[in-house]
Amino acid sequence: MPPNDNKFAALNSAVWSGGSFIYVPEGVQVEIPLQAYFRINAQNMGQFERTLIIVERGAYVHYVEGCLPAGEQISLGDRWANIESVKPGDWVVTETGRKAKVRAVMVRPYRGDLVEIVPISPHNTFRLTPEHPVLTVRREAVRVARAPRNGWQPEASTPKLLQAKPIYVPAGELRAGDFLVFPKIHPEGFNPAFTEAQLRLLGYYLAEGSAYLHKKLNQPVVALSFGERETENIERARALIEEVTGKRALVTHVRAKHSVTVSVYSRELMEFCLRHAGKGAATKALSPEIMALPADQLRPLLEAYVAGDGNLSVKGASEMRRVATASPTLARQIQEILARMGLYASIEIRKGGEDTIAGRRIRRRDQYIVVWTENRRMGEVRDAGDYFLVPIKEIRRLPYDGFVFNLDVEEPNSYLVRGFAVHNCTAPIYSTDSLHAAVVEIIVKKGARCRYTTIQNWSNNVYNLVTKRAVAYQDATMEWVDCNIGSKLTMKYPAVFMVEPGAKGEILSIAFAGKGQHQDAGAKVIHAAPYTTSLITSKSISKGGGRTTYRGLLKVEKGCHDVKSNVRCDALLLDDISRSDTYPYIEVEEERVTIGHEATVSKVGEEQLFYLMSRGLSEAEATAMIVNGFIEPIVKELPMEYAVEMNRLIQLEMEGSVG
Repeated sequence: MPPNDNKFAALNSAVWSGGSFIYVPEGVQVEIPLQAYFRINAQNMGQFERTLIIVERGAYVHYVEGCLPAGEQISLGDRWANIESVKPGDWVVTETGRKAKVRAVMVRPYRGDLVEIVPISPHNTFRLTPEHPVLTVRREAVRVARAPRNGWQPEASTPKLLQAKPIYVPAGELRAGDFLVFPKIHPEGFNPAFTEAQLRLLGYYLAEGSAYLHKKLNQPVVALSFGERETENIERARALIEEVTGKRALVTHVRAKHSVTVSVYSRELMEFCLRHAGKGAATKALSPEIMALPADQLRPLLEAYVAGDGNLSVKGASEMRRVATASPTLARQIQEILARMGLYASIEIRKGGEDTIAGRRIRRRDQYIVVWTENRRMGEVRDAGDYFLVPIKEIRRLPYDGFVFNLDVEEPNSYLVRGFAVHNCTAPIYSTDSLHAAVVEIIVKKGARCRYTTIQNWSNNVYNLVTKRAVAYQDATMEWVDCNIGSKLTMKYPAVFMVEPGAKGEILSIAFAGKGQHQDAGAKVIHAAPYTTSLITSKSISKGGGRTTYRGLLKVEKGCHDVKSNVRCDALLLDDISRSDTYPYIEVEEERVTIGHEATVSKVGEEQLFYLMSRGLSEAEATAMIVNGFIEPIVKELPMEYAVEMNRLIQLEMEGSVG
């Protein structure tokens, strides 16, 4: 493989669609890694990238080539979950209000602005990258002819709005006043296992109840607490307890606290309440079985909960209701139940903090206040049948530096972020093949240093054909750190031409090949000057019939004495159907040089697995630990946050679930 092999570069020059140019002046030390991200957005397409980096004398730069940030929450139907905790095979709610399966999890480093979208309902505010598509109706498309007044948003025509077909718009192009889509989640259907009395009693328990084991009596207790003036609720709760348990309820009036407790000794009721509503003011939440019920069956539960924890404000024909809870999960579940009933609720947050009551210092928890209006004739939010159209109140840009996550979800290729519909990842996984071709060229001047780190995680239908080459001058250092995950075929051989004395080249490479993948990666070092040094370290992992190939060139030209170079290739096979090949080519035209080459191929041994599994690890955990140890020499060269995510990507690849 001659160093002037340029077929990929020629392919790139045919069509060029993006890239970077970086110039680092003499003596400038760029301490923060620079980062780029490339993606393919359509089927049967090619993407052609060109990057040129020039690092002047004595300068330094680290370039990292690489959605929702960690902490953003996805709807699973009965609750929300952090996006980073979602795994392939999980079911999430889509734009239709029905569930679909997650096929793969996407992770990438990101540095730049996030778009923060604030809808009506502050607690449903969410953040995402500017290119991430959000299901939207543009206000401009449905506005009335009248001019805006008093600085308000242009008025929207309700007939136009309800007839409009929502479209996906990149988050960075949204404007305040545009309408987001808040789907109504479809229930599974009526469940006769839950009676009206049970559900109404569960509503009172959510608002006022506790369930515990009486320490002295060793008896299971369910207790509901009311104000002494809530006579109607007290009588209803007593009757419900006796109907559900068949036992007599105990009513205790605590005059000093102006309260009344309705309680019963019942293990069945205690277990029912704990199973379907949890315990603790900040952690109560409805079970998946309860959240699967239709709106009509849940109405008694909601009525009792509002009676116990809510308040009513009447204005004309409209009735505004509020309930407050310390449980964020419960607040979101109430919002979802109300949506099924045709009512959009806003969740506001009243922050807690230090307070003093009767001379005693306490710490108040945050309160989540759910607000909705019944019998409203018209409002800012429109009910479009299967979903609500909710206007954006504000859009902000926030700087971010970290990893962002995305999901590949089955049809209809969408999921809900804090209740609102967004599209699948912006680097979608297609069933047809695509091409990524790139040329990266780097010039490292005298005494300068450049490190170029690539963590590539293409989908498994992409042909990834890349040319990477660098020239290092006197006493300069060029380092390639190359991590290859995903793609159908990768052919990539980072090169360093050391053209003046003292130049140094180092190439660190990781490749993971799973089912249907071929990672043909390697390195080229060309010593074109004396007193130059190079180091190639290659680690490859094959699983599920995948194939890895190390293809390398080490060349020392005539007259280039006192060259030192070492090549180490290690391959790890995780099963008997995978393959690893090594094709080293060493061409030395000078005698006074020191050259080393070492290659190993190993399998995960039964003794290693037995040792780790005997200490409590599962086979998958033990294998993952062995793999992490195998790649550690290269991963430790990554910035900390990238090293953590690289290990996560390898783990997902071993599960066969990363895209």
